[in-house]
Amino acid sequence: MKPFAKKNMAASGVDITPLLDIVFQLLLFFILTSALIQPNIELNLPESSRNSEAVEADLVISVDKDGRIFFNDKNVLPEEVESLLLSFDSQNIGGLVVLRIDSAVPYRNFFSILDASRNAGIENLHLAHEEK
Repeated sequence: MKPFAKKNMAASGVDITPLLDIVFQLLLFFILTSALIQPNIELNLPESSRNSEAVEADLVISVDKDGRIFFNDKNVLPEEVESLLLSFDSQNIGGLVVLRIDSAVPYRNFFSILDASRNAGIENLHLAHEEK
C-alpha cells in the first residue's frame, strides 16, 4: 500500500468562466452607455422655432437657474470659466463648445460666459435650445 497514492476524485467546484463573461459584458455595456448620456443637470432651455441639428460637442457648458456653472458635469466657479476655456482651447483647437443655459438665468450671466469664451478664443460655439 502506497501512503501517498493519488486518489481518483472528481474535481469539485463550479466553473465561473461564463459568469465572468456575463459580468464583463454588463460592465462594458454600462461604460459605453454612460459615455453617451448628457450630464444630468436640470435645465429649462429657451425655445426656438428653428430646428436644431444634433452636434457632437467636445465641451458642454451648462448654467442652471441658480447660476451654477458646469463644465460637462463638473461644477466650477465663475472666476474659473475663462482659464478653463483657455486650457480647453489650447488642447482642442477648433473644438465645439455647446452652451446650455436655463431660460431663467439673467442675461448678464449668459453674456459673461459668452464674453469669456470670446476672450479664450473659442470659435465654434453652439447655443442649445428646445424646439417649440
